[in-house]
Amino acid sequence: MDIRMTSPIFDGNPLFAVLAPEELLLIQQTATIQSYSKHQVLYKPGQAANKVYFLLKGTVKVAVHSEKKDIIKYVVRPGNLFGESCLTGELQRRDFAYAMEDLADVVELDAPVLLSVMRKNFAFAQSLLHFLGERLRYTEIQLEKVVLKDSKSRILEFLHQMGVEQGKQIGFETLVKHNMTHQDIADLTGTSRQMVTAVLNQLKRSNVLYFNRKKILFRDLNALPLAG
Repeated sequence: MDIRMTSPIFDGNPLFAVLAPEELLLIQQTATIQSYSKHQVLYKPGQAANKVYFLLKGTVKVAVHSEKKDIIKYVVRPGNLFGESCLTGELQRRDFAYAMEDLADVVELDAPVLLSVMRKNFAFAQSLLHFLGERLRYTEIQLEKVVLKDSKSRILEFLHQMGVEQGKQIGFETLVKHNMTHQDIADLTGTSRQMVTAVLNQLKRSNVLYFNRKKILFRDLNALPLAG
């Protein structure tokens, strides 16, 4: 599908707000919208890194392979870019991305075109560099947590962050609808699935939260960090 049919999708996104109309048109002319089903791979290690992805709908997991299990680098939510390493000189993918939900709609942007626009539009280049810096800082923070904090603290902090970023307030409670397995949470926090299950069950018994496969209901989100 040609992205020119749905150009308002970039409206309000700060990354693209600095583009002139002709620059936005140039990017749209070489962009396509693709739909991916659950667990379908968008890209994998060894493939040419010549596209940058913008998520419209669904959730995408970006991870790397290790000997024993996949390690999740980050989870992408609508309105965000991923696969941006090709803008910093990477020629082949070193990680992989796949859809986490039944349907993920993704805008696939041509990397050479983005680089061309970046060379001519300093504000756009600066905007993308800021985005790359934020992603790098997120990775560094996650690494610091693995080194400096114990498993339970990392899980509690992750749950609290999930509530703050994705939660919907219902009275004094906070509801998060999600599609993450216990293994996903373990991979993101550098812990084990068994530890995640144990912490969640303990919080449930203490009436700090309620959870099932699709949602987490925090009784009092602000009390969560004290549960450790």
